[in-house]
Amino acid sequence: MNTTSLSLLDRLKNAKQDATAWQSLQEIYLPLIRSWLSCLGSLRAEVDDLAQEVLVVVLRELPAFERRRDGAFRAWLRQITVNRVRSFCKARQRQPRAGLGHEEEQLLAQLADPASDLARQWDREHDRHVLQKLLAMVRPDFEPTTWQAFIRFALEGLPATRVAQELGISESAVVQAKFRILKRLREETEELLE
Repeated sequence: MNTTSLSLLDRLKNAKQDATAWQSLQEIYLPLIRSWLSCLGSLRAEVDDLAQEVLVVVLRELPAFERRRDGAFRAWLRQITVNRVRSFCKARQRQPRAGLGHEEEQLLAQLADPASDLARQWDREHDRHVLQKLLAMVRPDFEPTTWQAFIRFALEGLPATRVAQELGISESAVVQAKFRILKRLREETEELLE
C-alpha cells in the first residue's frame, strides 16, 4: 500500500496551493455538483460555471469549516450549492433574462431544509457517489484477490467462509482485507463521509 496522506480536507485547509488535493476534490465533487445543478432546468446552460463557482466557494471557506455532528461536509456543500444558485439567480434578475421558475424555487427551498426528502436524497446520492470515487482512488493500492474479498464480504455481505472458499484464501485473509481497505478509506477521507 502507498504511504497514506492526510485527509483531503485537511490538505486543502492547510495548503490552498496543494494542486493534488484540489484535483482530488474536483474529481470527487464536480460530477456530483453538475448532476445536482442539472435538475434546475432553466440553469442547464450555466451548470458548468455554477459548479465551478461552488467549488471556488468551498475552497475559499474550507479553512472555517468545522465538522460537527450536525455539520457534515455534505450538508455544508448542499448549503453552499443552494446559496450559490440563489446568488446567481438574484444577480441574473437584474439582467433582462428570466430567473428560476416556481418549481425550481421550491426545489431550492427543499434542498435548504435538511429534514426534507430532497435533502435526504441529496445526502444518499452524495454518499453513494463519494464512496464510488473513493473506492476507485484506493483500489490500485490492493491486490486483486484482496479487493475481491473486500467487495464480496464488506459490500455484498457474503459470509467470510463463503468468500474464502470462492477465492481460495483463508477466512482470516477475508476479514483482514475488509479491515485494511476500510482503514485506508478512513485515512484518505476522514471528513468526507459521516
